[in-house]
Amino acid sequence: MSTKRFLLQKILQLFLTLFLVTAIAFILMKLSPIDAAEAYARRVFTVDNSRIELIREEMGLNRPLVVQYLDWLGDLLHFDLGTSLVDNKDVFLIVGTAAKETACIVLLATVLQAAGALILGTLLYLARRNFAGKVLGFVSIAAISIPAFYLATSFIDVVAVRWNLINVAGNTGLMRYLPAALCLAVSGIAFFGQMLSKAIQRAMNEDSVLYARCRGLSDRYIVVRYALPQAVISIVPTFMQMMGMCMAGSAIVENIFSLPGLGYRIVDSLTNRDLPVIYATVLFLAFALVIFNILADIIQRLLQTRKGGAA
Repeated sequence: MSTKRFLLQKILQLFLTLFLVTAIAFILMKLSPIDAAEAYARRVFTVDNSRIELIREEMGLNRPLVVQYLDWLGDLLHFDLGTSLVDNKDVFLIVGTAAKETACIVLLATVLQAAGALILGTLLYLARRNFAGKVLGFVSIAAISIPAFYLATSFIDVVAVRWNLINVAGNTGLMRYLPAALCLAVSGIAFFGQMLSKAIQRAMNEDSVLYARCRGLSDRYIVVRYALPQAVISIVPTFMQMMGMCMAGSAIVENIFSLPGLGYRIVDSLTNRDLPVIYATVLFLAFALVIFNILADIIQRLLQTRKGGAA
């Protein structure tokens, strides 16, 4: 497949995914038993059926769902996502502010995952025949199975409440995001540590490693100098995909640590039936997830092209 066709395919994939995700969001909100107009009326006015009908007409909720969706798409093309029904602020401003919070958490979690996976993967390979290596492998497999929200609640209970090492809220700087990022990163460190260890083992079976051994170099030096770089390159596409999943999976952790990121916003907007914010956050999260997947595919293609050229 040519590069131009490959890029065109990925762009079409991006728009198709965003179309399907946002359309499903509209359908789910329509099927919900909670009426957005009634929820808004209960917050602002005394509940009255005639007033609810008037609000529904003003919000355009009495129109066919297809018309509502097409109108929303038209506004989106003009970079207009509407106004929040809760605080009457521009949705772009709300989502942009929340995106910065989520980006800080995800970027920090990515750094922790990369550093932790490098250390863990190397140790798992070097100690693979030792008892300590077996224990480390068991612990890492167990860590993959622990949900981030359980780690977050346990972290607050133990570190913040019982040990009183950090504040539950009101942290600034790095400590504002570090606990949430750490809870998100643990399973990724364990997963990529296992993957990196296996990739190192495959790299150690190549001819270049045999030649290095013939030169009298130690296995540890060969791992760090030759096998580890090859292993890291091989797992980069999967790592990029995990960044997207990490961004989408930060919702519950953000709520636990009271960080007003995208996950926090979407949960809060669902509770308040704030439709413009719901649609905007769903759109942004879907966009981020697809972008990371596309970047992973591009990196995978570049690596395959490089291998083909080397061959």
